[in-house]
Amino acid sequence: MRKDEQIKIELDTVLEEYRSLKSEIVANLDSARQIVQLTLTTVAILIGLVPFILQFHATILFLIAPFLFYSLAWTQLRYIYLVIDMGNYLKKSLVPNVRRLLSEISQVKDRDFSEILSWELPGKGPLQLRGSLLRRLLFFPIAGANLGIPVLAATLSVIAFWMISIQGAVKLTPLEIGLILFNGIAFMYTGYWGLQAERRR
Repeated sequence: MRKDEQIKIELDTVLEEYRSLKSEIVANLDSARQIVQLTLTTVAILIGLVPFILQFHATILFLIAPFLFYSLAWTQLRYIYLVIDMGNYLKKSLVPNVRRLLSEISQVKDRDFSEILSWELPGKGPLQLRGSLLRRLLFFPIAGANLGIPVLAATLSVIAFWMISIQGAVKLTPLEIGLILFNGIAFMYTGYWGLQAERRR
């Protein structure tokens, strides 16, 4: 077998792996988007339960519900990090390999293949494409909207508990104080990993 035929076979293999990874990335992104729909359904159920929560003085549920929302956010982050890791593999291994193989079989000497699969290069995330710092800050709620929905739902649930407690002048129990602290920790934990994911895109 000639060398250029071997290179073409290798290129076909690498491109097949590239296509498989891209399909896997799309599947993971679809799963992350489904978490948003699940979150909105859960929010609707919680809103529907508000009269019963108030009637039976079970406002502690407003402190327990956020953990469901944070679980959804963490599940979404898992999918996001899988996509980021696969994207890094594409950028660091597969894409350079494709370009190398193309240059080896090219009939034109010193042909530039740097634009091939350039979407995989760093700096193509939604924030990086916005340009100036002000534009990035303004775009940040949009870039983080999917993750922001469960985090916002969790935060609003805790705020609802606070508003009801303040209006009723109810003294907080140790369990409620503990749940508030756990909610604060979960908020910071989720925010940290969400920001890290955005920086790595």
